[in-house]
Amino acid sequence: MNRSKIKALRHPKAGTPTAQYPYRDEKGEVVLLANRFDRAGGRKSFLPYTVATQSWTAPDTRPLYRLPELLAAKPDSLVIITEGEKCADALASLGYITTTTFGGANAAHKTDLSPVQGHRAIIWPDNDEAGRKYADQIATALSTGFSTSVHVLQVADFPVQIMEFYKQSGADQKLANIQENPVQICKGWDAADAISNGWGVAEIDALIASALNIDENPVLSGEPAPISNQADIDVWKTPDGEAYATLRLDGHFEHWPIASATFKKFLSYQHYQSTEKMLPQSALDDQRRTYEGQALFGGEEYPVFNRIGALGRTLYLDLGGTDWKAVAINAEGWQVIDHPPARFTRAKSMQALPLPASNGGDINLLRPFLNTGNEADFQMLVAWLIGCFHPKGPYPILILNGEQGSAKSTTARVLRNLIDPANPIARSAPNSEQDLVIAAKHNHVLAFDNLSTIKPMMADAFCRIATGGGFGTRKLHTDADEILFSATRPCLLNGIPDLAGRPDLADRAIVVSLPVIPPTERAFEGEFNKALDAAMPRILAGLLDAVSAALGNLSSVRLSERPRMADFAKWVSAAEPALGWAEGAFLTAYTANRDSGDRATVESNPVGLSILKLVQDEVRWSGTMTELKTTLRNRYPLLTDDAYTFPRQENKLSAAIRRIIPPLRRMGVEISFARQGQSGERILRLERA
Repeated sequence: MNRSKIKALRHPKAGTPTAQYPYRDEKGEVVLLANRFDRAGGRKSFLPYTVATQSWTAPDTRPLYRLPELLAAKPDSLVIITEGEKCADALASLGYITTTTFGGANAAHKTDLSPVQGHRAIIWPDNDEAGRKYADQIATALSTGFSTSVHVLQVADFPVQIMEFYKQSGADQKLANIQENPVQICKGWDAADAISNGWGVAEIDALIASALNIDENPVLSGEPAPISNQADIDVWKTPDGEAYATLRLDGHFEHWPIASATFKKFLSYQHYQSTEKMLPQSALDDQRRTYEGQALFGGEEYPVFNRIGALGRTLYLDLGGTDWKAVAINAEGWQVIDHPPARFTRAKSMQALPLPASNGGDINLLRPFLNTGNEADFQMLVAWLIGCFHPKGPYPILILNGEQGSAKSTTARVLRNLIDPANPIARSAPNSEQDLVIAAKHNHVLAFDNLSTIKPMMADAFCRIATGGGFGTRKLHTDADEILFSATRPCLLNGIPDLAGRPDLADRAIVVSLPVIPPTERAFEGEFNKALDAAMPRILAGLLDAVSAALGNLSSVRLSERPRMADFAKWVSAAEPALGWAEGAFLTAYTANRDSGDRATVESNPVGLSILKLVQDEVRWSGTMTELKTTLRNRYPLLTDDAYTFPRQENKLSAAIRRIIPPLRRMGVEISFARQGQSGERILRLERA
């Protein structure tokens, strides 16, 4: 159920909800909505809505609130169970793992509590009789049914505990404030009220420490505690000055940005495992900043990679699994290794690649899973895949177009899953260059699905990201510091219309038009995915064989011509022997694809098409830009009537012509600019070669 449908819900009698709290299953899908309705006199009521039945009732078996976050947490992490979704969200905003049940004390038994098993559970009830009843029921169910250790916060003791905490931690100002204006813990007072009263992580940590009986005096030290030796931590920095930590965990190495929330949570977890005490927020921040300083001013410098990295003459492919294995590829072949020397970072969206088959690869097994109309198109898709392994780029932009029912999205999914699988596999169009560059920071392949058009600004951004580009912006919470993002990435775009209308974008693109699949030949998705999963290890092995061949043959390749993206063309040509292609087969297919792209670019560009028609009619023409504009508008009114696509100002028309010159030249139209006479009047000359 998408967000727009959730917001549009309206009860036939109660009307529009004041607030909505989605309950999700383990896959993240909304299955139940808790809808809050505020009434006159400060009263409130909750009405459930079950998505599966589309009814204003609650299911008999209900998931815990914020279930995906709970399932993603460490198995032995602490979980706070509140009485109500608002309280759970308030505590979660401070970084705690929280949950609750729908229906309060009277319906707690209808909720599946099994995901809490193995965690340390803290129950924070509302300050009333119903809250105490709720806490008792949850505590009994967890301790008897799931053998889970449960501690209930005693809300009535909070004022004394907080005052003791401020005394021991030396927070004199806060102690004076609370003595002068004591917190009124009235009936119904809850966790959301505590946070609105100004309590933060330090205060809540102190309450939790008291409930867990960690110490006779339940106060957390304000001094940073030493890190235990549960995990080896090596700090270093990237050439761009970003601080990283390498940790040895469960026999493998992981590389995390020190500024990330993951590293911060790890420090907190490791401290608790060592001392059985929770580290205050201020001490945790001090500890993290210490590591950051050590990395930036005392750490070694190493490059960091995303999915594919190169060190010397060897390429490394991060398989993305929990064991952090990778594939090492060189001119002699490839092998799966446990501890790659290349340092990889991972985004949350990254998914694992299959283990490549060791008994022989075959790229031709990919054919049944790609909807191509001819052999040249299949070669172009394989070439793009091999190009994604280039250690530095540039990378051509792959554009898939075709009618509805031509399997554009499926083809894009298959291609990306062989290089850089992620969830989601493809995104909607980026709104700005900043969005594009940030996506490039966390993905090796940038895939965008179902585009209807590419704005000129974003076309320029795609060109920069394909050949190497960056973005700079002010760093948050600073006045003068700048943060820089730079990346070169393969891009994959698909849509129904021709997306390569901009000449500079088309010049960097491989455009493949997919044929419509007849209804009788469409595959069932389940059967398709099952067959693809079975073939993926050998297909990936075939790709790796081709990349190894490219590394071995690259220095000996001599191109008969050097097209745009010549490094890419040389790289794929070097891989031809491992693909079973004849020498020069790729360059022939690539040239044909570019010729087809040139025609499509000119035909979709009114300025280019009208100039092409003019030289076809007259062979050669010369004159000023004003005269050219008048000539084209008089002769080809259907092409030039739209002021948006055919500029009215001479300077803008000149700029549009300069952008379309490369494809026109390859189509046999020579365009030159010159000045004549004492006034230096600019003359444009057009001639059919």
